[in-house]
Amino acid sequence: MAFPTIPPTWALDGRAILDASLRLFAVWLVAVVGVTLAGYPGVVCVTPMAWLLALSVGLRCASRSVSPTPGRRILEAGLAGAVLGLLQGVLFVVISARMGEIAPKEVVSAIGLSAGMVCMGVFAAAGLAAFNAWLLEQRRDRST
Repeated sequence: MAFPTIPPTWALDGRAILDASLRLFAVWLVAVVGVTLAGYPGVVCVTPMAWLLALSVGLRCASRSVSPTPGRRILEAGLAGAVLGLLQGVLFVVISARMGEIAPKEVVSAIGLSAGMVCMGVFAAAGLAAFNAWLLEQRRDRST
C-alpha cells in the first residue's frame, strides 16, 4: 500500500522559509553575542526592536519562494517570521539567564517575562513578516 503524496500546490517552500529566517537570525545572534562578550548582556533586552528584522524576512521569503500562489508565499513569510521570533526568544532566555542572580521572589516574574518574550516574539515577527509579504504581493498585482 502506497502512501498518498502531497500535491505540489500544498507543499511549502521550506528552503525559502529557513533561508530567510536563519540568515537574519545569524545577524542578531552575532550582535548579541558580541556585545554580551564585551560585558553588556543587557543588550538582549532590546529583542522587541529586533522583531523588526521580520519585515526583511517577509520580503526575502516572499521574493525567493517558488510557490505558485500569493497566499502560499504570504503563509511562508509568516512561518519564516515565526521561526525568527522563536529563535530570538530562545536567545533572550539563554542570555537573560546568564545576566546575574535573580531574587527568589522575582523568579516567577522572570519566568513569565521569558515566556512572554518567546510567545510575543513568535506572533509579532510572524505578523510583521506576513504583512510585509502581503504588501509585496499587492505591489506585484498592481504591476501586472
